Amino acid sequence: MNQRKSTGLPSMWGLLLVAVLAACGSDSSNGQTVTVNLSLLVDARQALHQSIPSRVFAWIERWFPGATPAWAQAVTDIASIQVEITGPGIAVPATTTVPVSDPTSGQQIPVSIQAPVGANRTITVSAFNAASPPRKIFGGTLPNVNLTAGAPIDLEITLVRLFTVTVNKEGDGSGTVTSSPGGINCDPACATQAQQFQEGTTVSLNAAAAPGSTFAGWSGACSGTAACTITNNATVSARFNVAVSTDQLTVNLAGTGTVTSNPSGISCPGTCAAEFATGTTVTLTATPTNGSTFTGWSGAGCTGTGPCVVAIVGDQTVTATFTAAPVLFTLTVTKAGAGAGTVSSDPPGITACATTCSANFAPGIVVTLTATPQSGSTFAGWGGACSGMGSCQVTMDANRSVTATFDPPISLSVLTLQKTGTGVGTVTSSPAGIDCGPTCVASFATGSTVTLTATAAPGSTFIGWTAGPCTGTQPCPVVMSTAQTIVAQFDLVPDTVTLSVNTSGPGNGTVTSDQGGISCPGVCSASFLRGTVVTLTATPIGNSVFAGWRGAPCEVFGTAPCAITMNDNFSANARFERFGGG
Repeated sequence: MNQRKSTGLPSMWGLLLVAVLAACGSDSSNGQTVTVNLSLLVDARQALHQSIPSRVFAWIERWFPGATPAWAQAVTDIASIQVEITGPGIAVPATTTVPVSDPTSGQQIPVSIQAPVGANRTITVSAFNAASPPRKIFGGTLPNVNLTAGAPIDLEITLVRLFTVTVNKEGDGSGTVTSSPGGINCDPACATQAQQFQEGTTVSLNAAAAPGSTFAGWSGACSGTAACTITNNATVSARFNVAVSTDQLTVNLAGTGTVTSNPSGISCPGTCAAEFATGTTVTLTATPTNGSTFTGWSGAGCTGTGPCVVAIVGDQTVTATFTAAPVLFTLTVTKAGAGAGTVSSDPPGITACATTCSANFAPGIVVTLTATPQSGSTFAGWGGACSGMGSCQVTMDANRSVTATFDPPISLSVLTLQKTGTGVGTVTSSPAGIDCGPTCVASFATGSTVTLTATAAPGSTFIGWTAGPCTGTQPCPVVMSTAQTIVAQFDLVPDTVTLSVNTSGPGNGTVTSDQGGISCPGVCSASFLRGTVVTLTATPIGNSVFAGWRGAPCEVFGTAPCAITMNDNFSANARFERFGGG
């Protein structure tokens, strides 16, 4: 009977061998064995089953036109073939190994092996390379073979390429390393173990420390302490250390800040408690945040603000205290306008600000801002928390903003004020600039109007504007179309006395003064400089006659003109009688 069987493994991972099996002898119902002769054939038909080239089976292409011979290395590495037969009633597997000198397509590899006949036999074929010791590089199994004495049967066995995972253990502790899928189970008594897996398999290695030990991590093909994933030939070491005695260090935070440890473990807030080996020292470092200040340590023997060194002897607790930053208000100054200038503050904080500046000040403090125009510019005034042209004082009871506007340079004309006369006085201008007094020359924008006002000092009098476009004594508006010169005259007030004249009697007449001023009736009183000699003349009218002067100072002159030296205020009386009267 002829039959063909397949392992069912994916052919794309395999190397196809055709086994022609012939068994000679009688039935094994009494436990007899037969000599099994296998002729293993490297079969190029493998290529007919492949749709996608791969590293594992691409060596087949060496026997086809245009293929790359380099892929043949996968097969030519085979140095020996081992065949093993197992099954029911076979206590010790039948095993034999034959060398392979030419594992090329079409090459027959004869194998002869003694095995008990019977049903449900499993034939396992392994291919080894020439390493020392040899390493298994391919393997395949064909189950459910009926091994009988009789006609040969044809078999197909797919050999799958294998990779080796080797596990070593290090350290003074103990533990177990296992694999998934199974195959590796290196228990505490095991120092090293190797296992092969089919190519394409993902092997996960897991380490479990024995009581009293800790798993310190992988080295070699893996690192860290998580499961180790292997997909090809690899050597991995698992380190197990004897567990050490530890104590817990706890950090408490008061305020806003962070605390970290050296060695690592504490990163608080976040991780504020960690285990450290008993007898070691841990250095804690505090860093304030959000403008706070680190005030100091307490607990575990730590004080001050430097690093805190904690001796780990028993559980320890350390508190790091941070003081929050004081509440401050922000003053923002913005320079506006096309002109140039700076703003500074008192107390300091805003210094020569020429764009936009800000500074923080304590609540309630009064900040004085001063604007300084530059390069011919003029300060045009404040905005925001201040207004006007004078100094700006800001009470910092909240965040405040101030704008300082500077106008660019303008065309100016010079106004000059001169004073003449015997008296004293001042002339001021609106807008400000002239205060003459001391400042008698100032520049004003060309085309603007400047109003001058004169004020006489006590004992003087403003006589008037005597040069320039102004006249009279009223305030003078000056249009600054060009440079202007204005003259103001102040004289001393004269020392005068008053001479008063009255007439009496039934007659009529007039009294006049030679110095002018008196023409009575009409003007009967006038002032004269002290010391002036004033002569009064009485003239009767009509049928009246001048009867003479009455009273001082003219009485002594009778009816003649009265000459009075005006060294005081005087009053003169002229009497007129009718003609013929007494």
